[in-house]
Amino acid sequence: MIIHHIITLPSGDSKIELRKVPMSAAERPTSATYAATALFFRETSEGHVQGFHNAPRRQLIFITSGLVEIETSDGKRWSCRPGDILFTEDFDGRGHITRSLRETRGFFHVIVPEDFVVTDWPLVG
Repeated sequence: MIIHHIITLPSGDSKIELRKVPMSAAERPTSATYAATALFFRETSEGHVQGFHNAPRRQLIFITSGLVEIETSDGKRWSCRPGDILFTEDFDGRGHITRSLRETRGFFHVIVPEDFVVTDWPLVG
């Protein structure tokens, strides 16, 4: 399982790192259990563009419908589809742009505490 980790570099630019969720080696691999403090649901219509903005909080975002494009401040673009997971931590700097490219984008946010850390998870690619 992969997450798109959105961070701020020391230069102030945003970047997406792909990180692999550590799982057990069991027949049905499972991760550790993590705490969450709240969750909410959102829909965004096709064509909606949110210009450069920073993440308002540490949150996992699970895409449930539609197609969203994330553009980091260096101009790189990432397409995220239903089933993809984002983890936002770009609280300062230039931030990122989101574009709802196709259909209504459904997603839910899970707010996580400070002790939820993914930087020791393996990088992908």
